[in-house]
Amino acid sequence: MVKQKSFWLIVMIAFFLVIVLTPAPSAEAGKLSGDTVKIGGIYSVSGVCAEWGTAAKISAEIAVEEINAAGGIGGVPIEMVWYDVGCKASPAIPVIEKLAKQDKVLVVNGPCQSSVAEVIFPKLNRLKMPMISFCSSKPGLSALSPWAFRNTLTSDKQLEPAVTKWKEKYGIKSAVILYNSEDAVSTVEGKKIMPVLFKKHGIELKKMFTFQTQTVGFAPFMTEIKALNPDGIAVGSCYEAGAKIAIEAKKQGFKAPMLGGACNTTPGLIEIGGEAVEGYYGSTAAWIGGNPDPRMVKYLEKFKARSPGGKEPPYGGPRSYDNIYIIKKIMEEEGVTNKPADLAKDRDKIRKGWEKLKDFDGISGVTTMDENGDGIGGVITLAVEGGKFMAK
Repeated sequence: MVKQKSFWLIVMIAFFLVIVLTPAPSAEAGKLSGDTVKIGGIYSVSGVCAEWGTAAKISAEIAVEEINAAGGIGGVPIEMVWYDVGCKASPAIPVIEKLAKQDKVLVVNGPCQSSVAEVIFPKLNRLKMPMISFCSSKPGLSALSPWAFRNTLTSDKQLEPAVTKWKEKYGIKSAVILYNSEDAVSTVEGKKIMPVLFKKHGIELKKMFTFQTQTVGFAPFMTEIKALNPDGIAVGSCYEAGAKIAIEAKKQGFKAPMLGGACNTTPGLIEIGGEAVEGYYGSTAAWIGGNPDPRMVKYLEKFKARSPGGKEPPYGGPRSYDNIYIIKKIMEEEGVTNKPADLAKDRDKIRKGWEKLKDFDGISGVTTMDENGDGIGGVITLAVEGGKFMAK
């Protein structure tokens, strides 16, 4: 009888220990409410930055499909609600209102273009909805709202190593700058960042030229640049203008090597510029072509199967892909419920999750948010060689 009592006492103690020592279900293990988890998107698949917007949309869709196939977020599939604003700020204003109030998304992935972000980021203070850009790079924009984040690297962080290696490669002692005065990030690159970096690295700035998005011909610019005879040409613009400037330089027989800002290191530069952009230097916030990371290899296979012409994406593609996975991680770790009554609380939880994000290992690299809500991490310098971007 004593032995039987001892046996049951041991069983009861063991059962008690199992109950006490078993960890409580984590937020990740708990199922969210609702039929879908709504994530918004602003992807400009038309306009001057269409290559970036299209790449971001495709990349986000790939991430959503992968996550949904694996069970969704907290057991609930993602529904992506997105709009095209044509790389312009004015259409983005009603879109952000619609995403917040009518679509009731929890968070927005995008936009890309800094001129768009600059206009809509301040509106987040009233809407109280988190937004994460995947390629806006004008310095200072995330400070416009505590709800605004950018999983990218600002132009100042990207350009300095490119300037250093460009100078070393070609022995640059003097240069001119051309920049698009209608584009926010291009203006900052050409008017503020490049001149400071040139002075720091002992490069004489011979002259600064401005042009507009609609500028088609660069012959007059190049004629004057030839007369100045600089060692190099630096361009603050998106890839279309950068390629056209390189084509005009080749046409006029001027061989000064070129350096481009954050929007130049895309497949579109090579597609438009061809041989004229050989030797063109720039930088990127994600190593894509030639990256041996098996995750990047797998992502690229899926991406090129969907992209127009099977092209590789600019760095905004992998950053957009990572954004969706980071959102998943934050929602599960911060205990988002996805209940309609908790929409405001859930959005704030996501905001706080991005605020403290540290060392997320994604395909674009390791993502950490700084005190301003901008990403920090490594920069890859690229140069066009043999019709491809090569890491330097």
